[in-house]
Order: sequence, then C-alpha cells, then structure tokens
Amino acid sequence: MAVYRRSNRTRYVLAVLVLAALTLVTIDARSNGSGVLSDIRTKVSDVFSPLQRATHSTLQPIGNFLTGALDYGSLRSENQRLRNEVASLQQQSVESAAEQAAAQQVLAEQHLPFVGSIPTVTAAIIDNGSSNFETSVTIDKGTSSGVAAGQPVVDANGLVGSVLSAGSHTAVVVLLTDPTFAVGVQLPGSNIGTAEGIGMVDPMRVTVDSTSLAPPKVKVGQDLVTSGLNFEKFPPDIPVGRVTAASASPGQSEPDISLAPLVNLQQLSFVQVLMWAPES
Repeated sequence: MAVYRRSNRTRYVLAVLVLAALTLVTIDARSNGSGVLSDIRTKVSDVFSPLQRATHSTLQPIGNFLTGALDYGSLRSENQRLRNEVASLQQQSVESAAEQAAAQQVLAEQHLPFVGSIPTVTAAIIDNGSSNFETSVTIDKGTSSGVAAGQPVVDANGLVGSVLSAGSHTAVVVLLTDPTFAVGVQLPGSNIGTAEGIGMVDPMRVTVDSTSLAPPKVKVGQDLVTSGLNFEKFPPDIPVGRVTAASASPGQSEPDISLAPLVNLQQLSFVQVLMWAPES
C-alpha cells in the first residue's frame, strides 16, 4: 500500500506542476505585461518560485558538470594543438641551427691556408660507420667529380685521411687513425718521421727516420705537419696532430712519440678532397 500511495502522490505532484506550467504560459501569452492577468501571473509565480529555486539548485551541479566536461575536452584539444606547434617550432629551430653550422663549416673550408692553390672538392659525409671504432667514412662525391683513390682529404683543422676507393658518385675515405695509414711528418731539427694509425680510440704513433742526425727534441703539445717530401702521398704543411707524449726509455736513442689527430673524427660533416697526386 505504501508504494501505491507514493506512486499516486508523485503522479499528483507532476500533474500539478504541468498544469501550473501551462497556466503560466497561457497567462504570460495573454497578459502583455498589464491588467488583472498580469497580477495573476505574478501571484502564481510567487507560489511556485520556491519549487523553481529548489529544482534549479538540484539541476545546476549537473549542468555545471556537463559544461565543464565539454570545456575540458575543448581545452585538452587546444592544449595538444599548442604542444604540437611548440614541438614543430623546436624541430625547425634545431634543423635551422644544424644547417647554419654546416654552412659555416663549408665556408670555413673554402680557403684553407695549408691547401694553397691545390684544387679541392667539397664532399659531405654520408656514412660514418656504425661505431666509434670505424676507421673509414663514405662521402657523396666520386669519380664524376674528379675524386680518385689516393687523394688527400682534409677539413678546417687538418688532415682527415685519404681516398681509399672511388665510385661514380661516392668514395670511401680511410681515416688517419686506421692501422694501414701512414704519413710523413716534419720533426724539430730538420728531422722527419712517419705517423702511423693504431686505431680510432688510441693516438697515432710516430717513428723517427733512421737517417736523422740527432734525436728530435719533441715537446708535448707541439703540432706536427706533413713533410711533403718527394714521392710523399701528401703535400707539405698540412696539420696532422698534436704531441701527447714524447719520452725515451733508458738506452733508447729515439723518443716514443704519441700523436692525437687535430681533426675531430667523431664529428665530421664535410671534408675537402685535394685534387693532388705526388707527381703533381
């Protein structure tokens, strides 16, 4: 019985609300803001205003929640759009900085003082190997650009290596740290020696020529350049490396000399291939 009475009461209240709403609509449509009907509308509104306020208070949180949910979705989309724009601008900035650095490097290598009048070909490194232990790189110029095996390769800091082999549009450059690489260097006191590669991680080793009249007085921190003697594979005065150690063991007449390349082989981007051969 309780359920039946509650159901009837609910239906009764709903019917009264509907009837009141219809009455207000009718009165509002006919009153035009004056006369007896306007007074009636005002009184009816006063009677039902507590119910309206209660209904509004009950439904307002739901409306606020729905509005907030819609706004949250819009804000999240806008936030993601702004994040994408920022990421794009950052990427453009990085690419622009890299391009500018590359352009500056190319310009710096256009007029190298130690190259003199030797013609050069600018080449980009397109493959520097898969690890720090690689002792060769691939460049984007080959025989179609005048590149040939045996030609010296340099950058703004000095000797990089020499062309090992060349195809039509690419070439392989063996670095001066490769164990098969050797270059004649000028030592103090008109002495000469040979700098040999012993691996990417280790410095080069310099062997003093046996024809030297006196042991060379080599100092740590001193820079050595190519000797450029007859039939040498490299022209003279190209910076090769900086002396990192120079000492002679007891009973040894010639010092043990270690040489660190002046070129940063880990960060090569562009190089200059010298159009030069010993007979030239």
